[in-house]
Amino acid sequence: MAEINFRSLQDRFQLDEIEWRLQQAGEKNGRVWAICVPFITNRAIQSRLDEVVGPGNWKNEFRPGPDGGVMCGLSVRVGEEWVTKWDGAENTDIEGVKGGLSGAMKRAAVQWGIGRYLYALDETFAQVSESGALRGKTKDGKPFRWDPPQLPKWALPEPKRAEAPATPIAALPAEPGESPAAGTQHDAMLHYVRRVGPQVADDAEIRINRRVRNLKDFVRENWSAIKEDPRIARAVVDAIQSATGTSFEGEPDALPNAA
Repeated sequence: MAEINFRSLQDRFQLDEIEWRLQQAGEKNGRVWAICVPFITNRAIQSRLDEVVGPGNWKNEFRPGPDGGVMCGLSVRVGEEWVTKWDGAENTDIEGVKGGLSGAMKRAAVQWGIGRYLYALDETFAQVSESGALRGKTKDGKPFRWDPPQLPKWALPEPKRAEAPATPIAALPAEPGESPAAGTQHDAMLHYVRRVGPQVADDAEIRINRRVRNLKDFVRENWSAIKEDPRIARAVVDAIQSATGTSFEGEPDALPNAA
């Protein structure tokens, strides 16, 4: 398994992934006021874990907590070991046990740094107006409409970078001396990837580091690593042979398999 960038778990969420909940609301001098807090949904947490560690490298479990609450253990596979962090929540008045499960998982995710920055935000006044997108009620039952406030600059996500166009396998840069006769097994494998790789079907796959990836995408995105690590090059060669029915012309070395 590739090394996990745990700092990425702490990345700011996009604004459409953040939801807001009213904490309290009332009326003073004929004007409605409301205080709200931001939170992230379990769906956003699951997507972040899938993105950073991979769908097969995290799991959760629930246990009864103190005073009828719920404990959630959120586990991430680190190397060959599972590391679990626990936190809990009370069952809610509105959703009961379901609300407790949801709350416990959110708190366990914070233990991993997911959405932790939202806890640093002060209580914030909602923007109350007749054209607000959300509905609420004061403690006396008066209905009103409201919009979330703007987040401070430090809590906003980094602007999304424009992705560079993918490089076709056929256009992968050759290295000086890279040829079957260059003198090393690694050079021969690189030559094979560049020569035969374009024949691979668009839906061909490679299993590497216990994950299944699109073969062409993997080669495009990891060409630097393939050039540096003969084990990765060997795994790519094996996948190309399987996908195309061709044979690698170099003499197979005793290289460990990266898959």
